[in-house]
Amino acid sequence: MTKAVFFDIDGTLVSFRTHSISQNTLADLYALKEKGVKTFIASGRPLKMMDNLSGFPFDGYITLNGAIVYADDRIIFRHPIDPVTAGKIAEIADTAGMPCVTYCEDRLAVSMTDDTTNMTFKMIKLPPIPVIPAVEMAREPVYQFTIFADEEQEKTMILPEADKLEPSRWNPMFMDLNPKGLSKADGIRAICGHFGISREETMAFGDGGNDIEMLKYAGTGIAMGNASDNVKASADHVTGSVDEDGIGMALHHFGVL
Repeated sequence: MTKAVFFDIDGTLVSFRTHSISQNTLADLYALKEKGVKTFIASGRPLKMMDNLSGFPFDGYITLNGAIVYADDRIIFRHPIDPVTAGKIAEIADTAGMPCVTYCEDRLAVSMTDDTTNMTFKMIKLPPIPVIPAVEMAREPVYQFTIFADEEQEKTMILPEADKLEPSRWNPMFMDLNPKGLSKADGIRAICGHFGISREETMAFGDGGNDIEMLKYAGTGIAMGNASDNVKASADHVTGSVDEDGIGMALHHFGVL
């Protein structure tokens, strides 16, 4: 029996076309709540950037790809990047003139902006954020970097202490960097421990590369129809796309609703 369902945001719950949760999917979320099934967000976004969820009362939030997890209005798990490693990454990004978003516990900033960052921020409807050098932000604990480098640029990057970092992508234009081995699966594990739910009683939905470990870890991993092939290969089931209300299709297919 499924007791908890975890949802990625961008491309899973929220359409890139409409920038919102569809009315059908929102109705399914409330139906889950009526049945007593707990619902959680599992995103690469920080909590401050989750303003596109139609006001739905989720039971908890896995943020920054598992680096900070919230439940019952408090942090139940946190895992920052090693401070020495964070300082070195920040210095490289600033020296190379490479746009870098630095996420700390209570704030975030971008080191510089260009056409790519502006286009990306518009795509995900991100409100203006401060422009602060990454090295300045890295003076406090850093939970995630988002570096604006495509896959070809990534191949030429020399990252110090790369063995301490976990890169992932949910968009080809940038990559997230988190502590090595950390993923949304760690967030699911923390939430299951907090609420006394077994791994087998969980279901997860995702579409991006940063969802792969979560889909593998959950009792039932569901890839959206708009997911890339490697994400689909990691899932137990492939449903319709976000614009086809694929979440509802899978919830009914597995008898959760």
